[in-house]
Amino acid sequence: MKYTHYIWDFDGTLFDTYPIILKGFMDTLNTYQIQADEKEIYYLLKSKSSKAIAEKYGLDFAEFTRVFKSFEAKDTREPVPFEGAKAILERVIAEGGKNYILTHRDTPGTNELLATYELTDYFVEIIGSERPFPRKPAPDSLLYLIDTYKMETSQAVMIGDRFMDIDAGKAAGINTVFFDQDHLLEDVSATQNVTHLLDID
Repeated sequence: MKYTHYIWDFDGTLFDTYPIILKGFMDTLNTYQIQADEKEIYYLLKSKSSKAIAEKYGLDFAEFTRVFKSFEAKDTREPVPFEGAKAILERVIAEGGKNYILTHRDTPGTNELLATYELTDYFVEIIGSERPFPRKPAPDSLLYLIDTYKMETSQAVMIGDRFMDIDAGKAAGINTVFFDQDHLLEDVSATQNVTHLLDID
């Protein structure tokens, strides 16, 4: 592996959670009597964030998120890791590297999914939504990891599937990998662009 410190986004990068997330947001919008195009909502999620959806329709983000979380919790489908996720995490560790997670999902929920697939022990630290950091693309959470684990920025990389992940990595002065498994976003300028996790340097 090329780097020592691999900082992973979770949703849409390590785990294929978007089918559940998208259904939750569509149900949430229906609660507000908003008929939205599913492809447009998916694009907003990938290119921007859930906050952008709330702003587009003039909804309070905190309330919007609360309603969404209630729908997400009712979905009985089990998110699965992307192909190659476990293998690439193992490879990082086998070659002396370390894995971390930086996610807008809460840490208990993230740990629950990791435990289902026996992946919990692959990570040094998980930074979830309950931590007192501004949301990506703000680099604060990455800067915390860099400082806490004395990372050389040339040896650290942020891996994600959205602009915000790449922008956060750049703002923190580290390398970036854009995971583009569905070929949806264009003009993403990262250190490396991949369509399969096992292609990551």
